[in-house]
Amino acid sequence: MEYGEERGGMTGTELKLLAMASMALDHGAYVLLYPLTAGDEALYGFYLALRAAGRLAFPIYAFLLVQGFLHTSGKGRYLARLCAFALISEIPFDLAIAGELVYPGAQNVFVTLAAGMGTLWAMERWGRDRLFPSALIALAGGLAAELLRADYGLQGVLLPAVIYLFRRDPAARMTGELAVLATLLRGPRDIPCLLAVPITERYNGRRGPRLGLWAYWFYPLHLLAFLGLRMAAAAL
Repeated sequence: MEYGEERGGMTGTELKLLAMASMALDHGAYVLLYPLTAGDEALYGFYLALRAAGRLAFPIYAFLLVQGFLHTSGKGRYLARLCAFALISEIPFDLAIAGELVYPGAQNVFVTLAAGMGTLWAMERWGRDRLFPSALIALAGGLAAELLRADYGLQGVLLPAVIYLFRRDPAARMTGELAVLATLLRGPRDIPCLLAVPITERYNGRRGPRLGLWAYWFYPLHLLAFLGLRMAAAAL
């Protein structure tokens, strides 16, 4: 990604923490509040507001996936780590979204990120920054995500693919990102996802303090924490 080392803006770690907070608000609202919203308009409005705040998370993660891909010295290890956490996170994800130990109807976001990582790797090797082959590779990766029923599906792979392909052209990159995100809009609650684009454009080229594997473990652990709170509340 062609970004300078200016003093202002946000580091990669700051973007990651923002995405983690946004995701926690989204999942907390779904796991803890949604079961209580029936017949309570005020609570339902609060629930929708939290879910709207959660729409920032995935576009930021897609941006950071590209950053990680461009700067890692071990793409194979990176992809293996994403796949490992996809397996670790699936049961917490299934319990959170469907209340089932195994739910084949949807797969967690690490599956999406792994598909995106594999797509970027293929684009680097065979696309070589050429539009037509890169677009075909991105479409194939997106269709694979759809077949796997990964979170965000086709768009979840196209978004990092667009960021990578147009990494040297800010105007084209932002236009492509907004175009992909626009296809995810299903109502006013989803509009905040568009705000992630100007936020990630504030990236200052610095990684910031390392979060290590805690940034990965946060996903399954926060889902389990919300599930535990819901069970504790139900037992009262």
